Amino acid sequence: MFVSLRMLTLPADRVDQIHTIMVSLRAAVNRLPGVVENLVTPVHAQATINAGHIVWRMVHESEAAANAAMLAPAWRSAIVPQIVDAEVTGVGYRLTRKSPGDGKARIWRALLFSCLPHADTALVRELEERTLLLPKYVPEIRAWGLNRTAWSEGRKPIEFVWEQEYDDISGLTGPYMDTPVHWGLVDAYFDADCPEFIVDPHLVQVVTAISEPVIR
Repeated sequence: MFVSLRMLTLPADRVDQIHTIMVSLRAAVNRLPGVVENLVTPVHAQATINAGHIVWRMVHESEAAANAAMLAPAWRSAIVPQIVDAEVTGVGYRLTRKSPGDGKARIWRALLFSCLPHADTALVRELEERTLLLPKYVPEIRAWGLNRTAWSEGRKPIEFVWEQEYDDISGLTGPYMDTPVHWGLVDAYFDADCPEFIVDPHLVQVVTAISEPVIR
């Protein structure tokens, strides 16, 4: 399966149209080929960074299907008019490294980031390995996925998508952020004052409420 994930930041004069835009996108996606799942929902008010107003996450049968969806007549006629004046941060990635949950989680979070161009490949691998320690030590993480992107669009390139599901927002803002694995190991790669620093400071953190699993 292949995911296309987009965060839409609307211009100020269209923020009051969020609900209408979401309804239009949901209807338009029904006319796209090869879409297996579709989530269009508002960005959560808490713990977001550069995430905008709307989360749009589609699961496609394949990367080819994701590309075909953007070439479909419905994309040009029904989707482009809805997002043409929005700032879009988007990524496409294969769901290759993941652990689904039991379906009871109600919060989904994704952190989108890139390593700096000069980053040592050994440190990049180390960052991935240490990030994958978090589900072991933070039981509040009910499901997770850590995957490299096939493509990205937006202000800066995006290399990784680190997504999780929680029962509620406190699992992210509390145990996840407070565990020594996070602030003692993983944070160093994001901190310019640490010798391990390799992550571009431009991050996107998006959080939204969910009614069914996102990571399957």
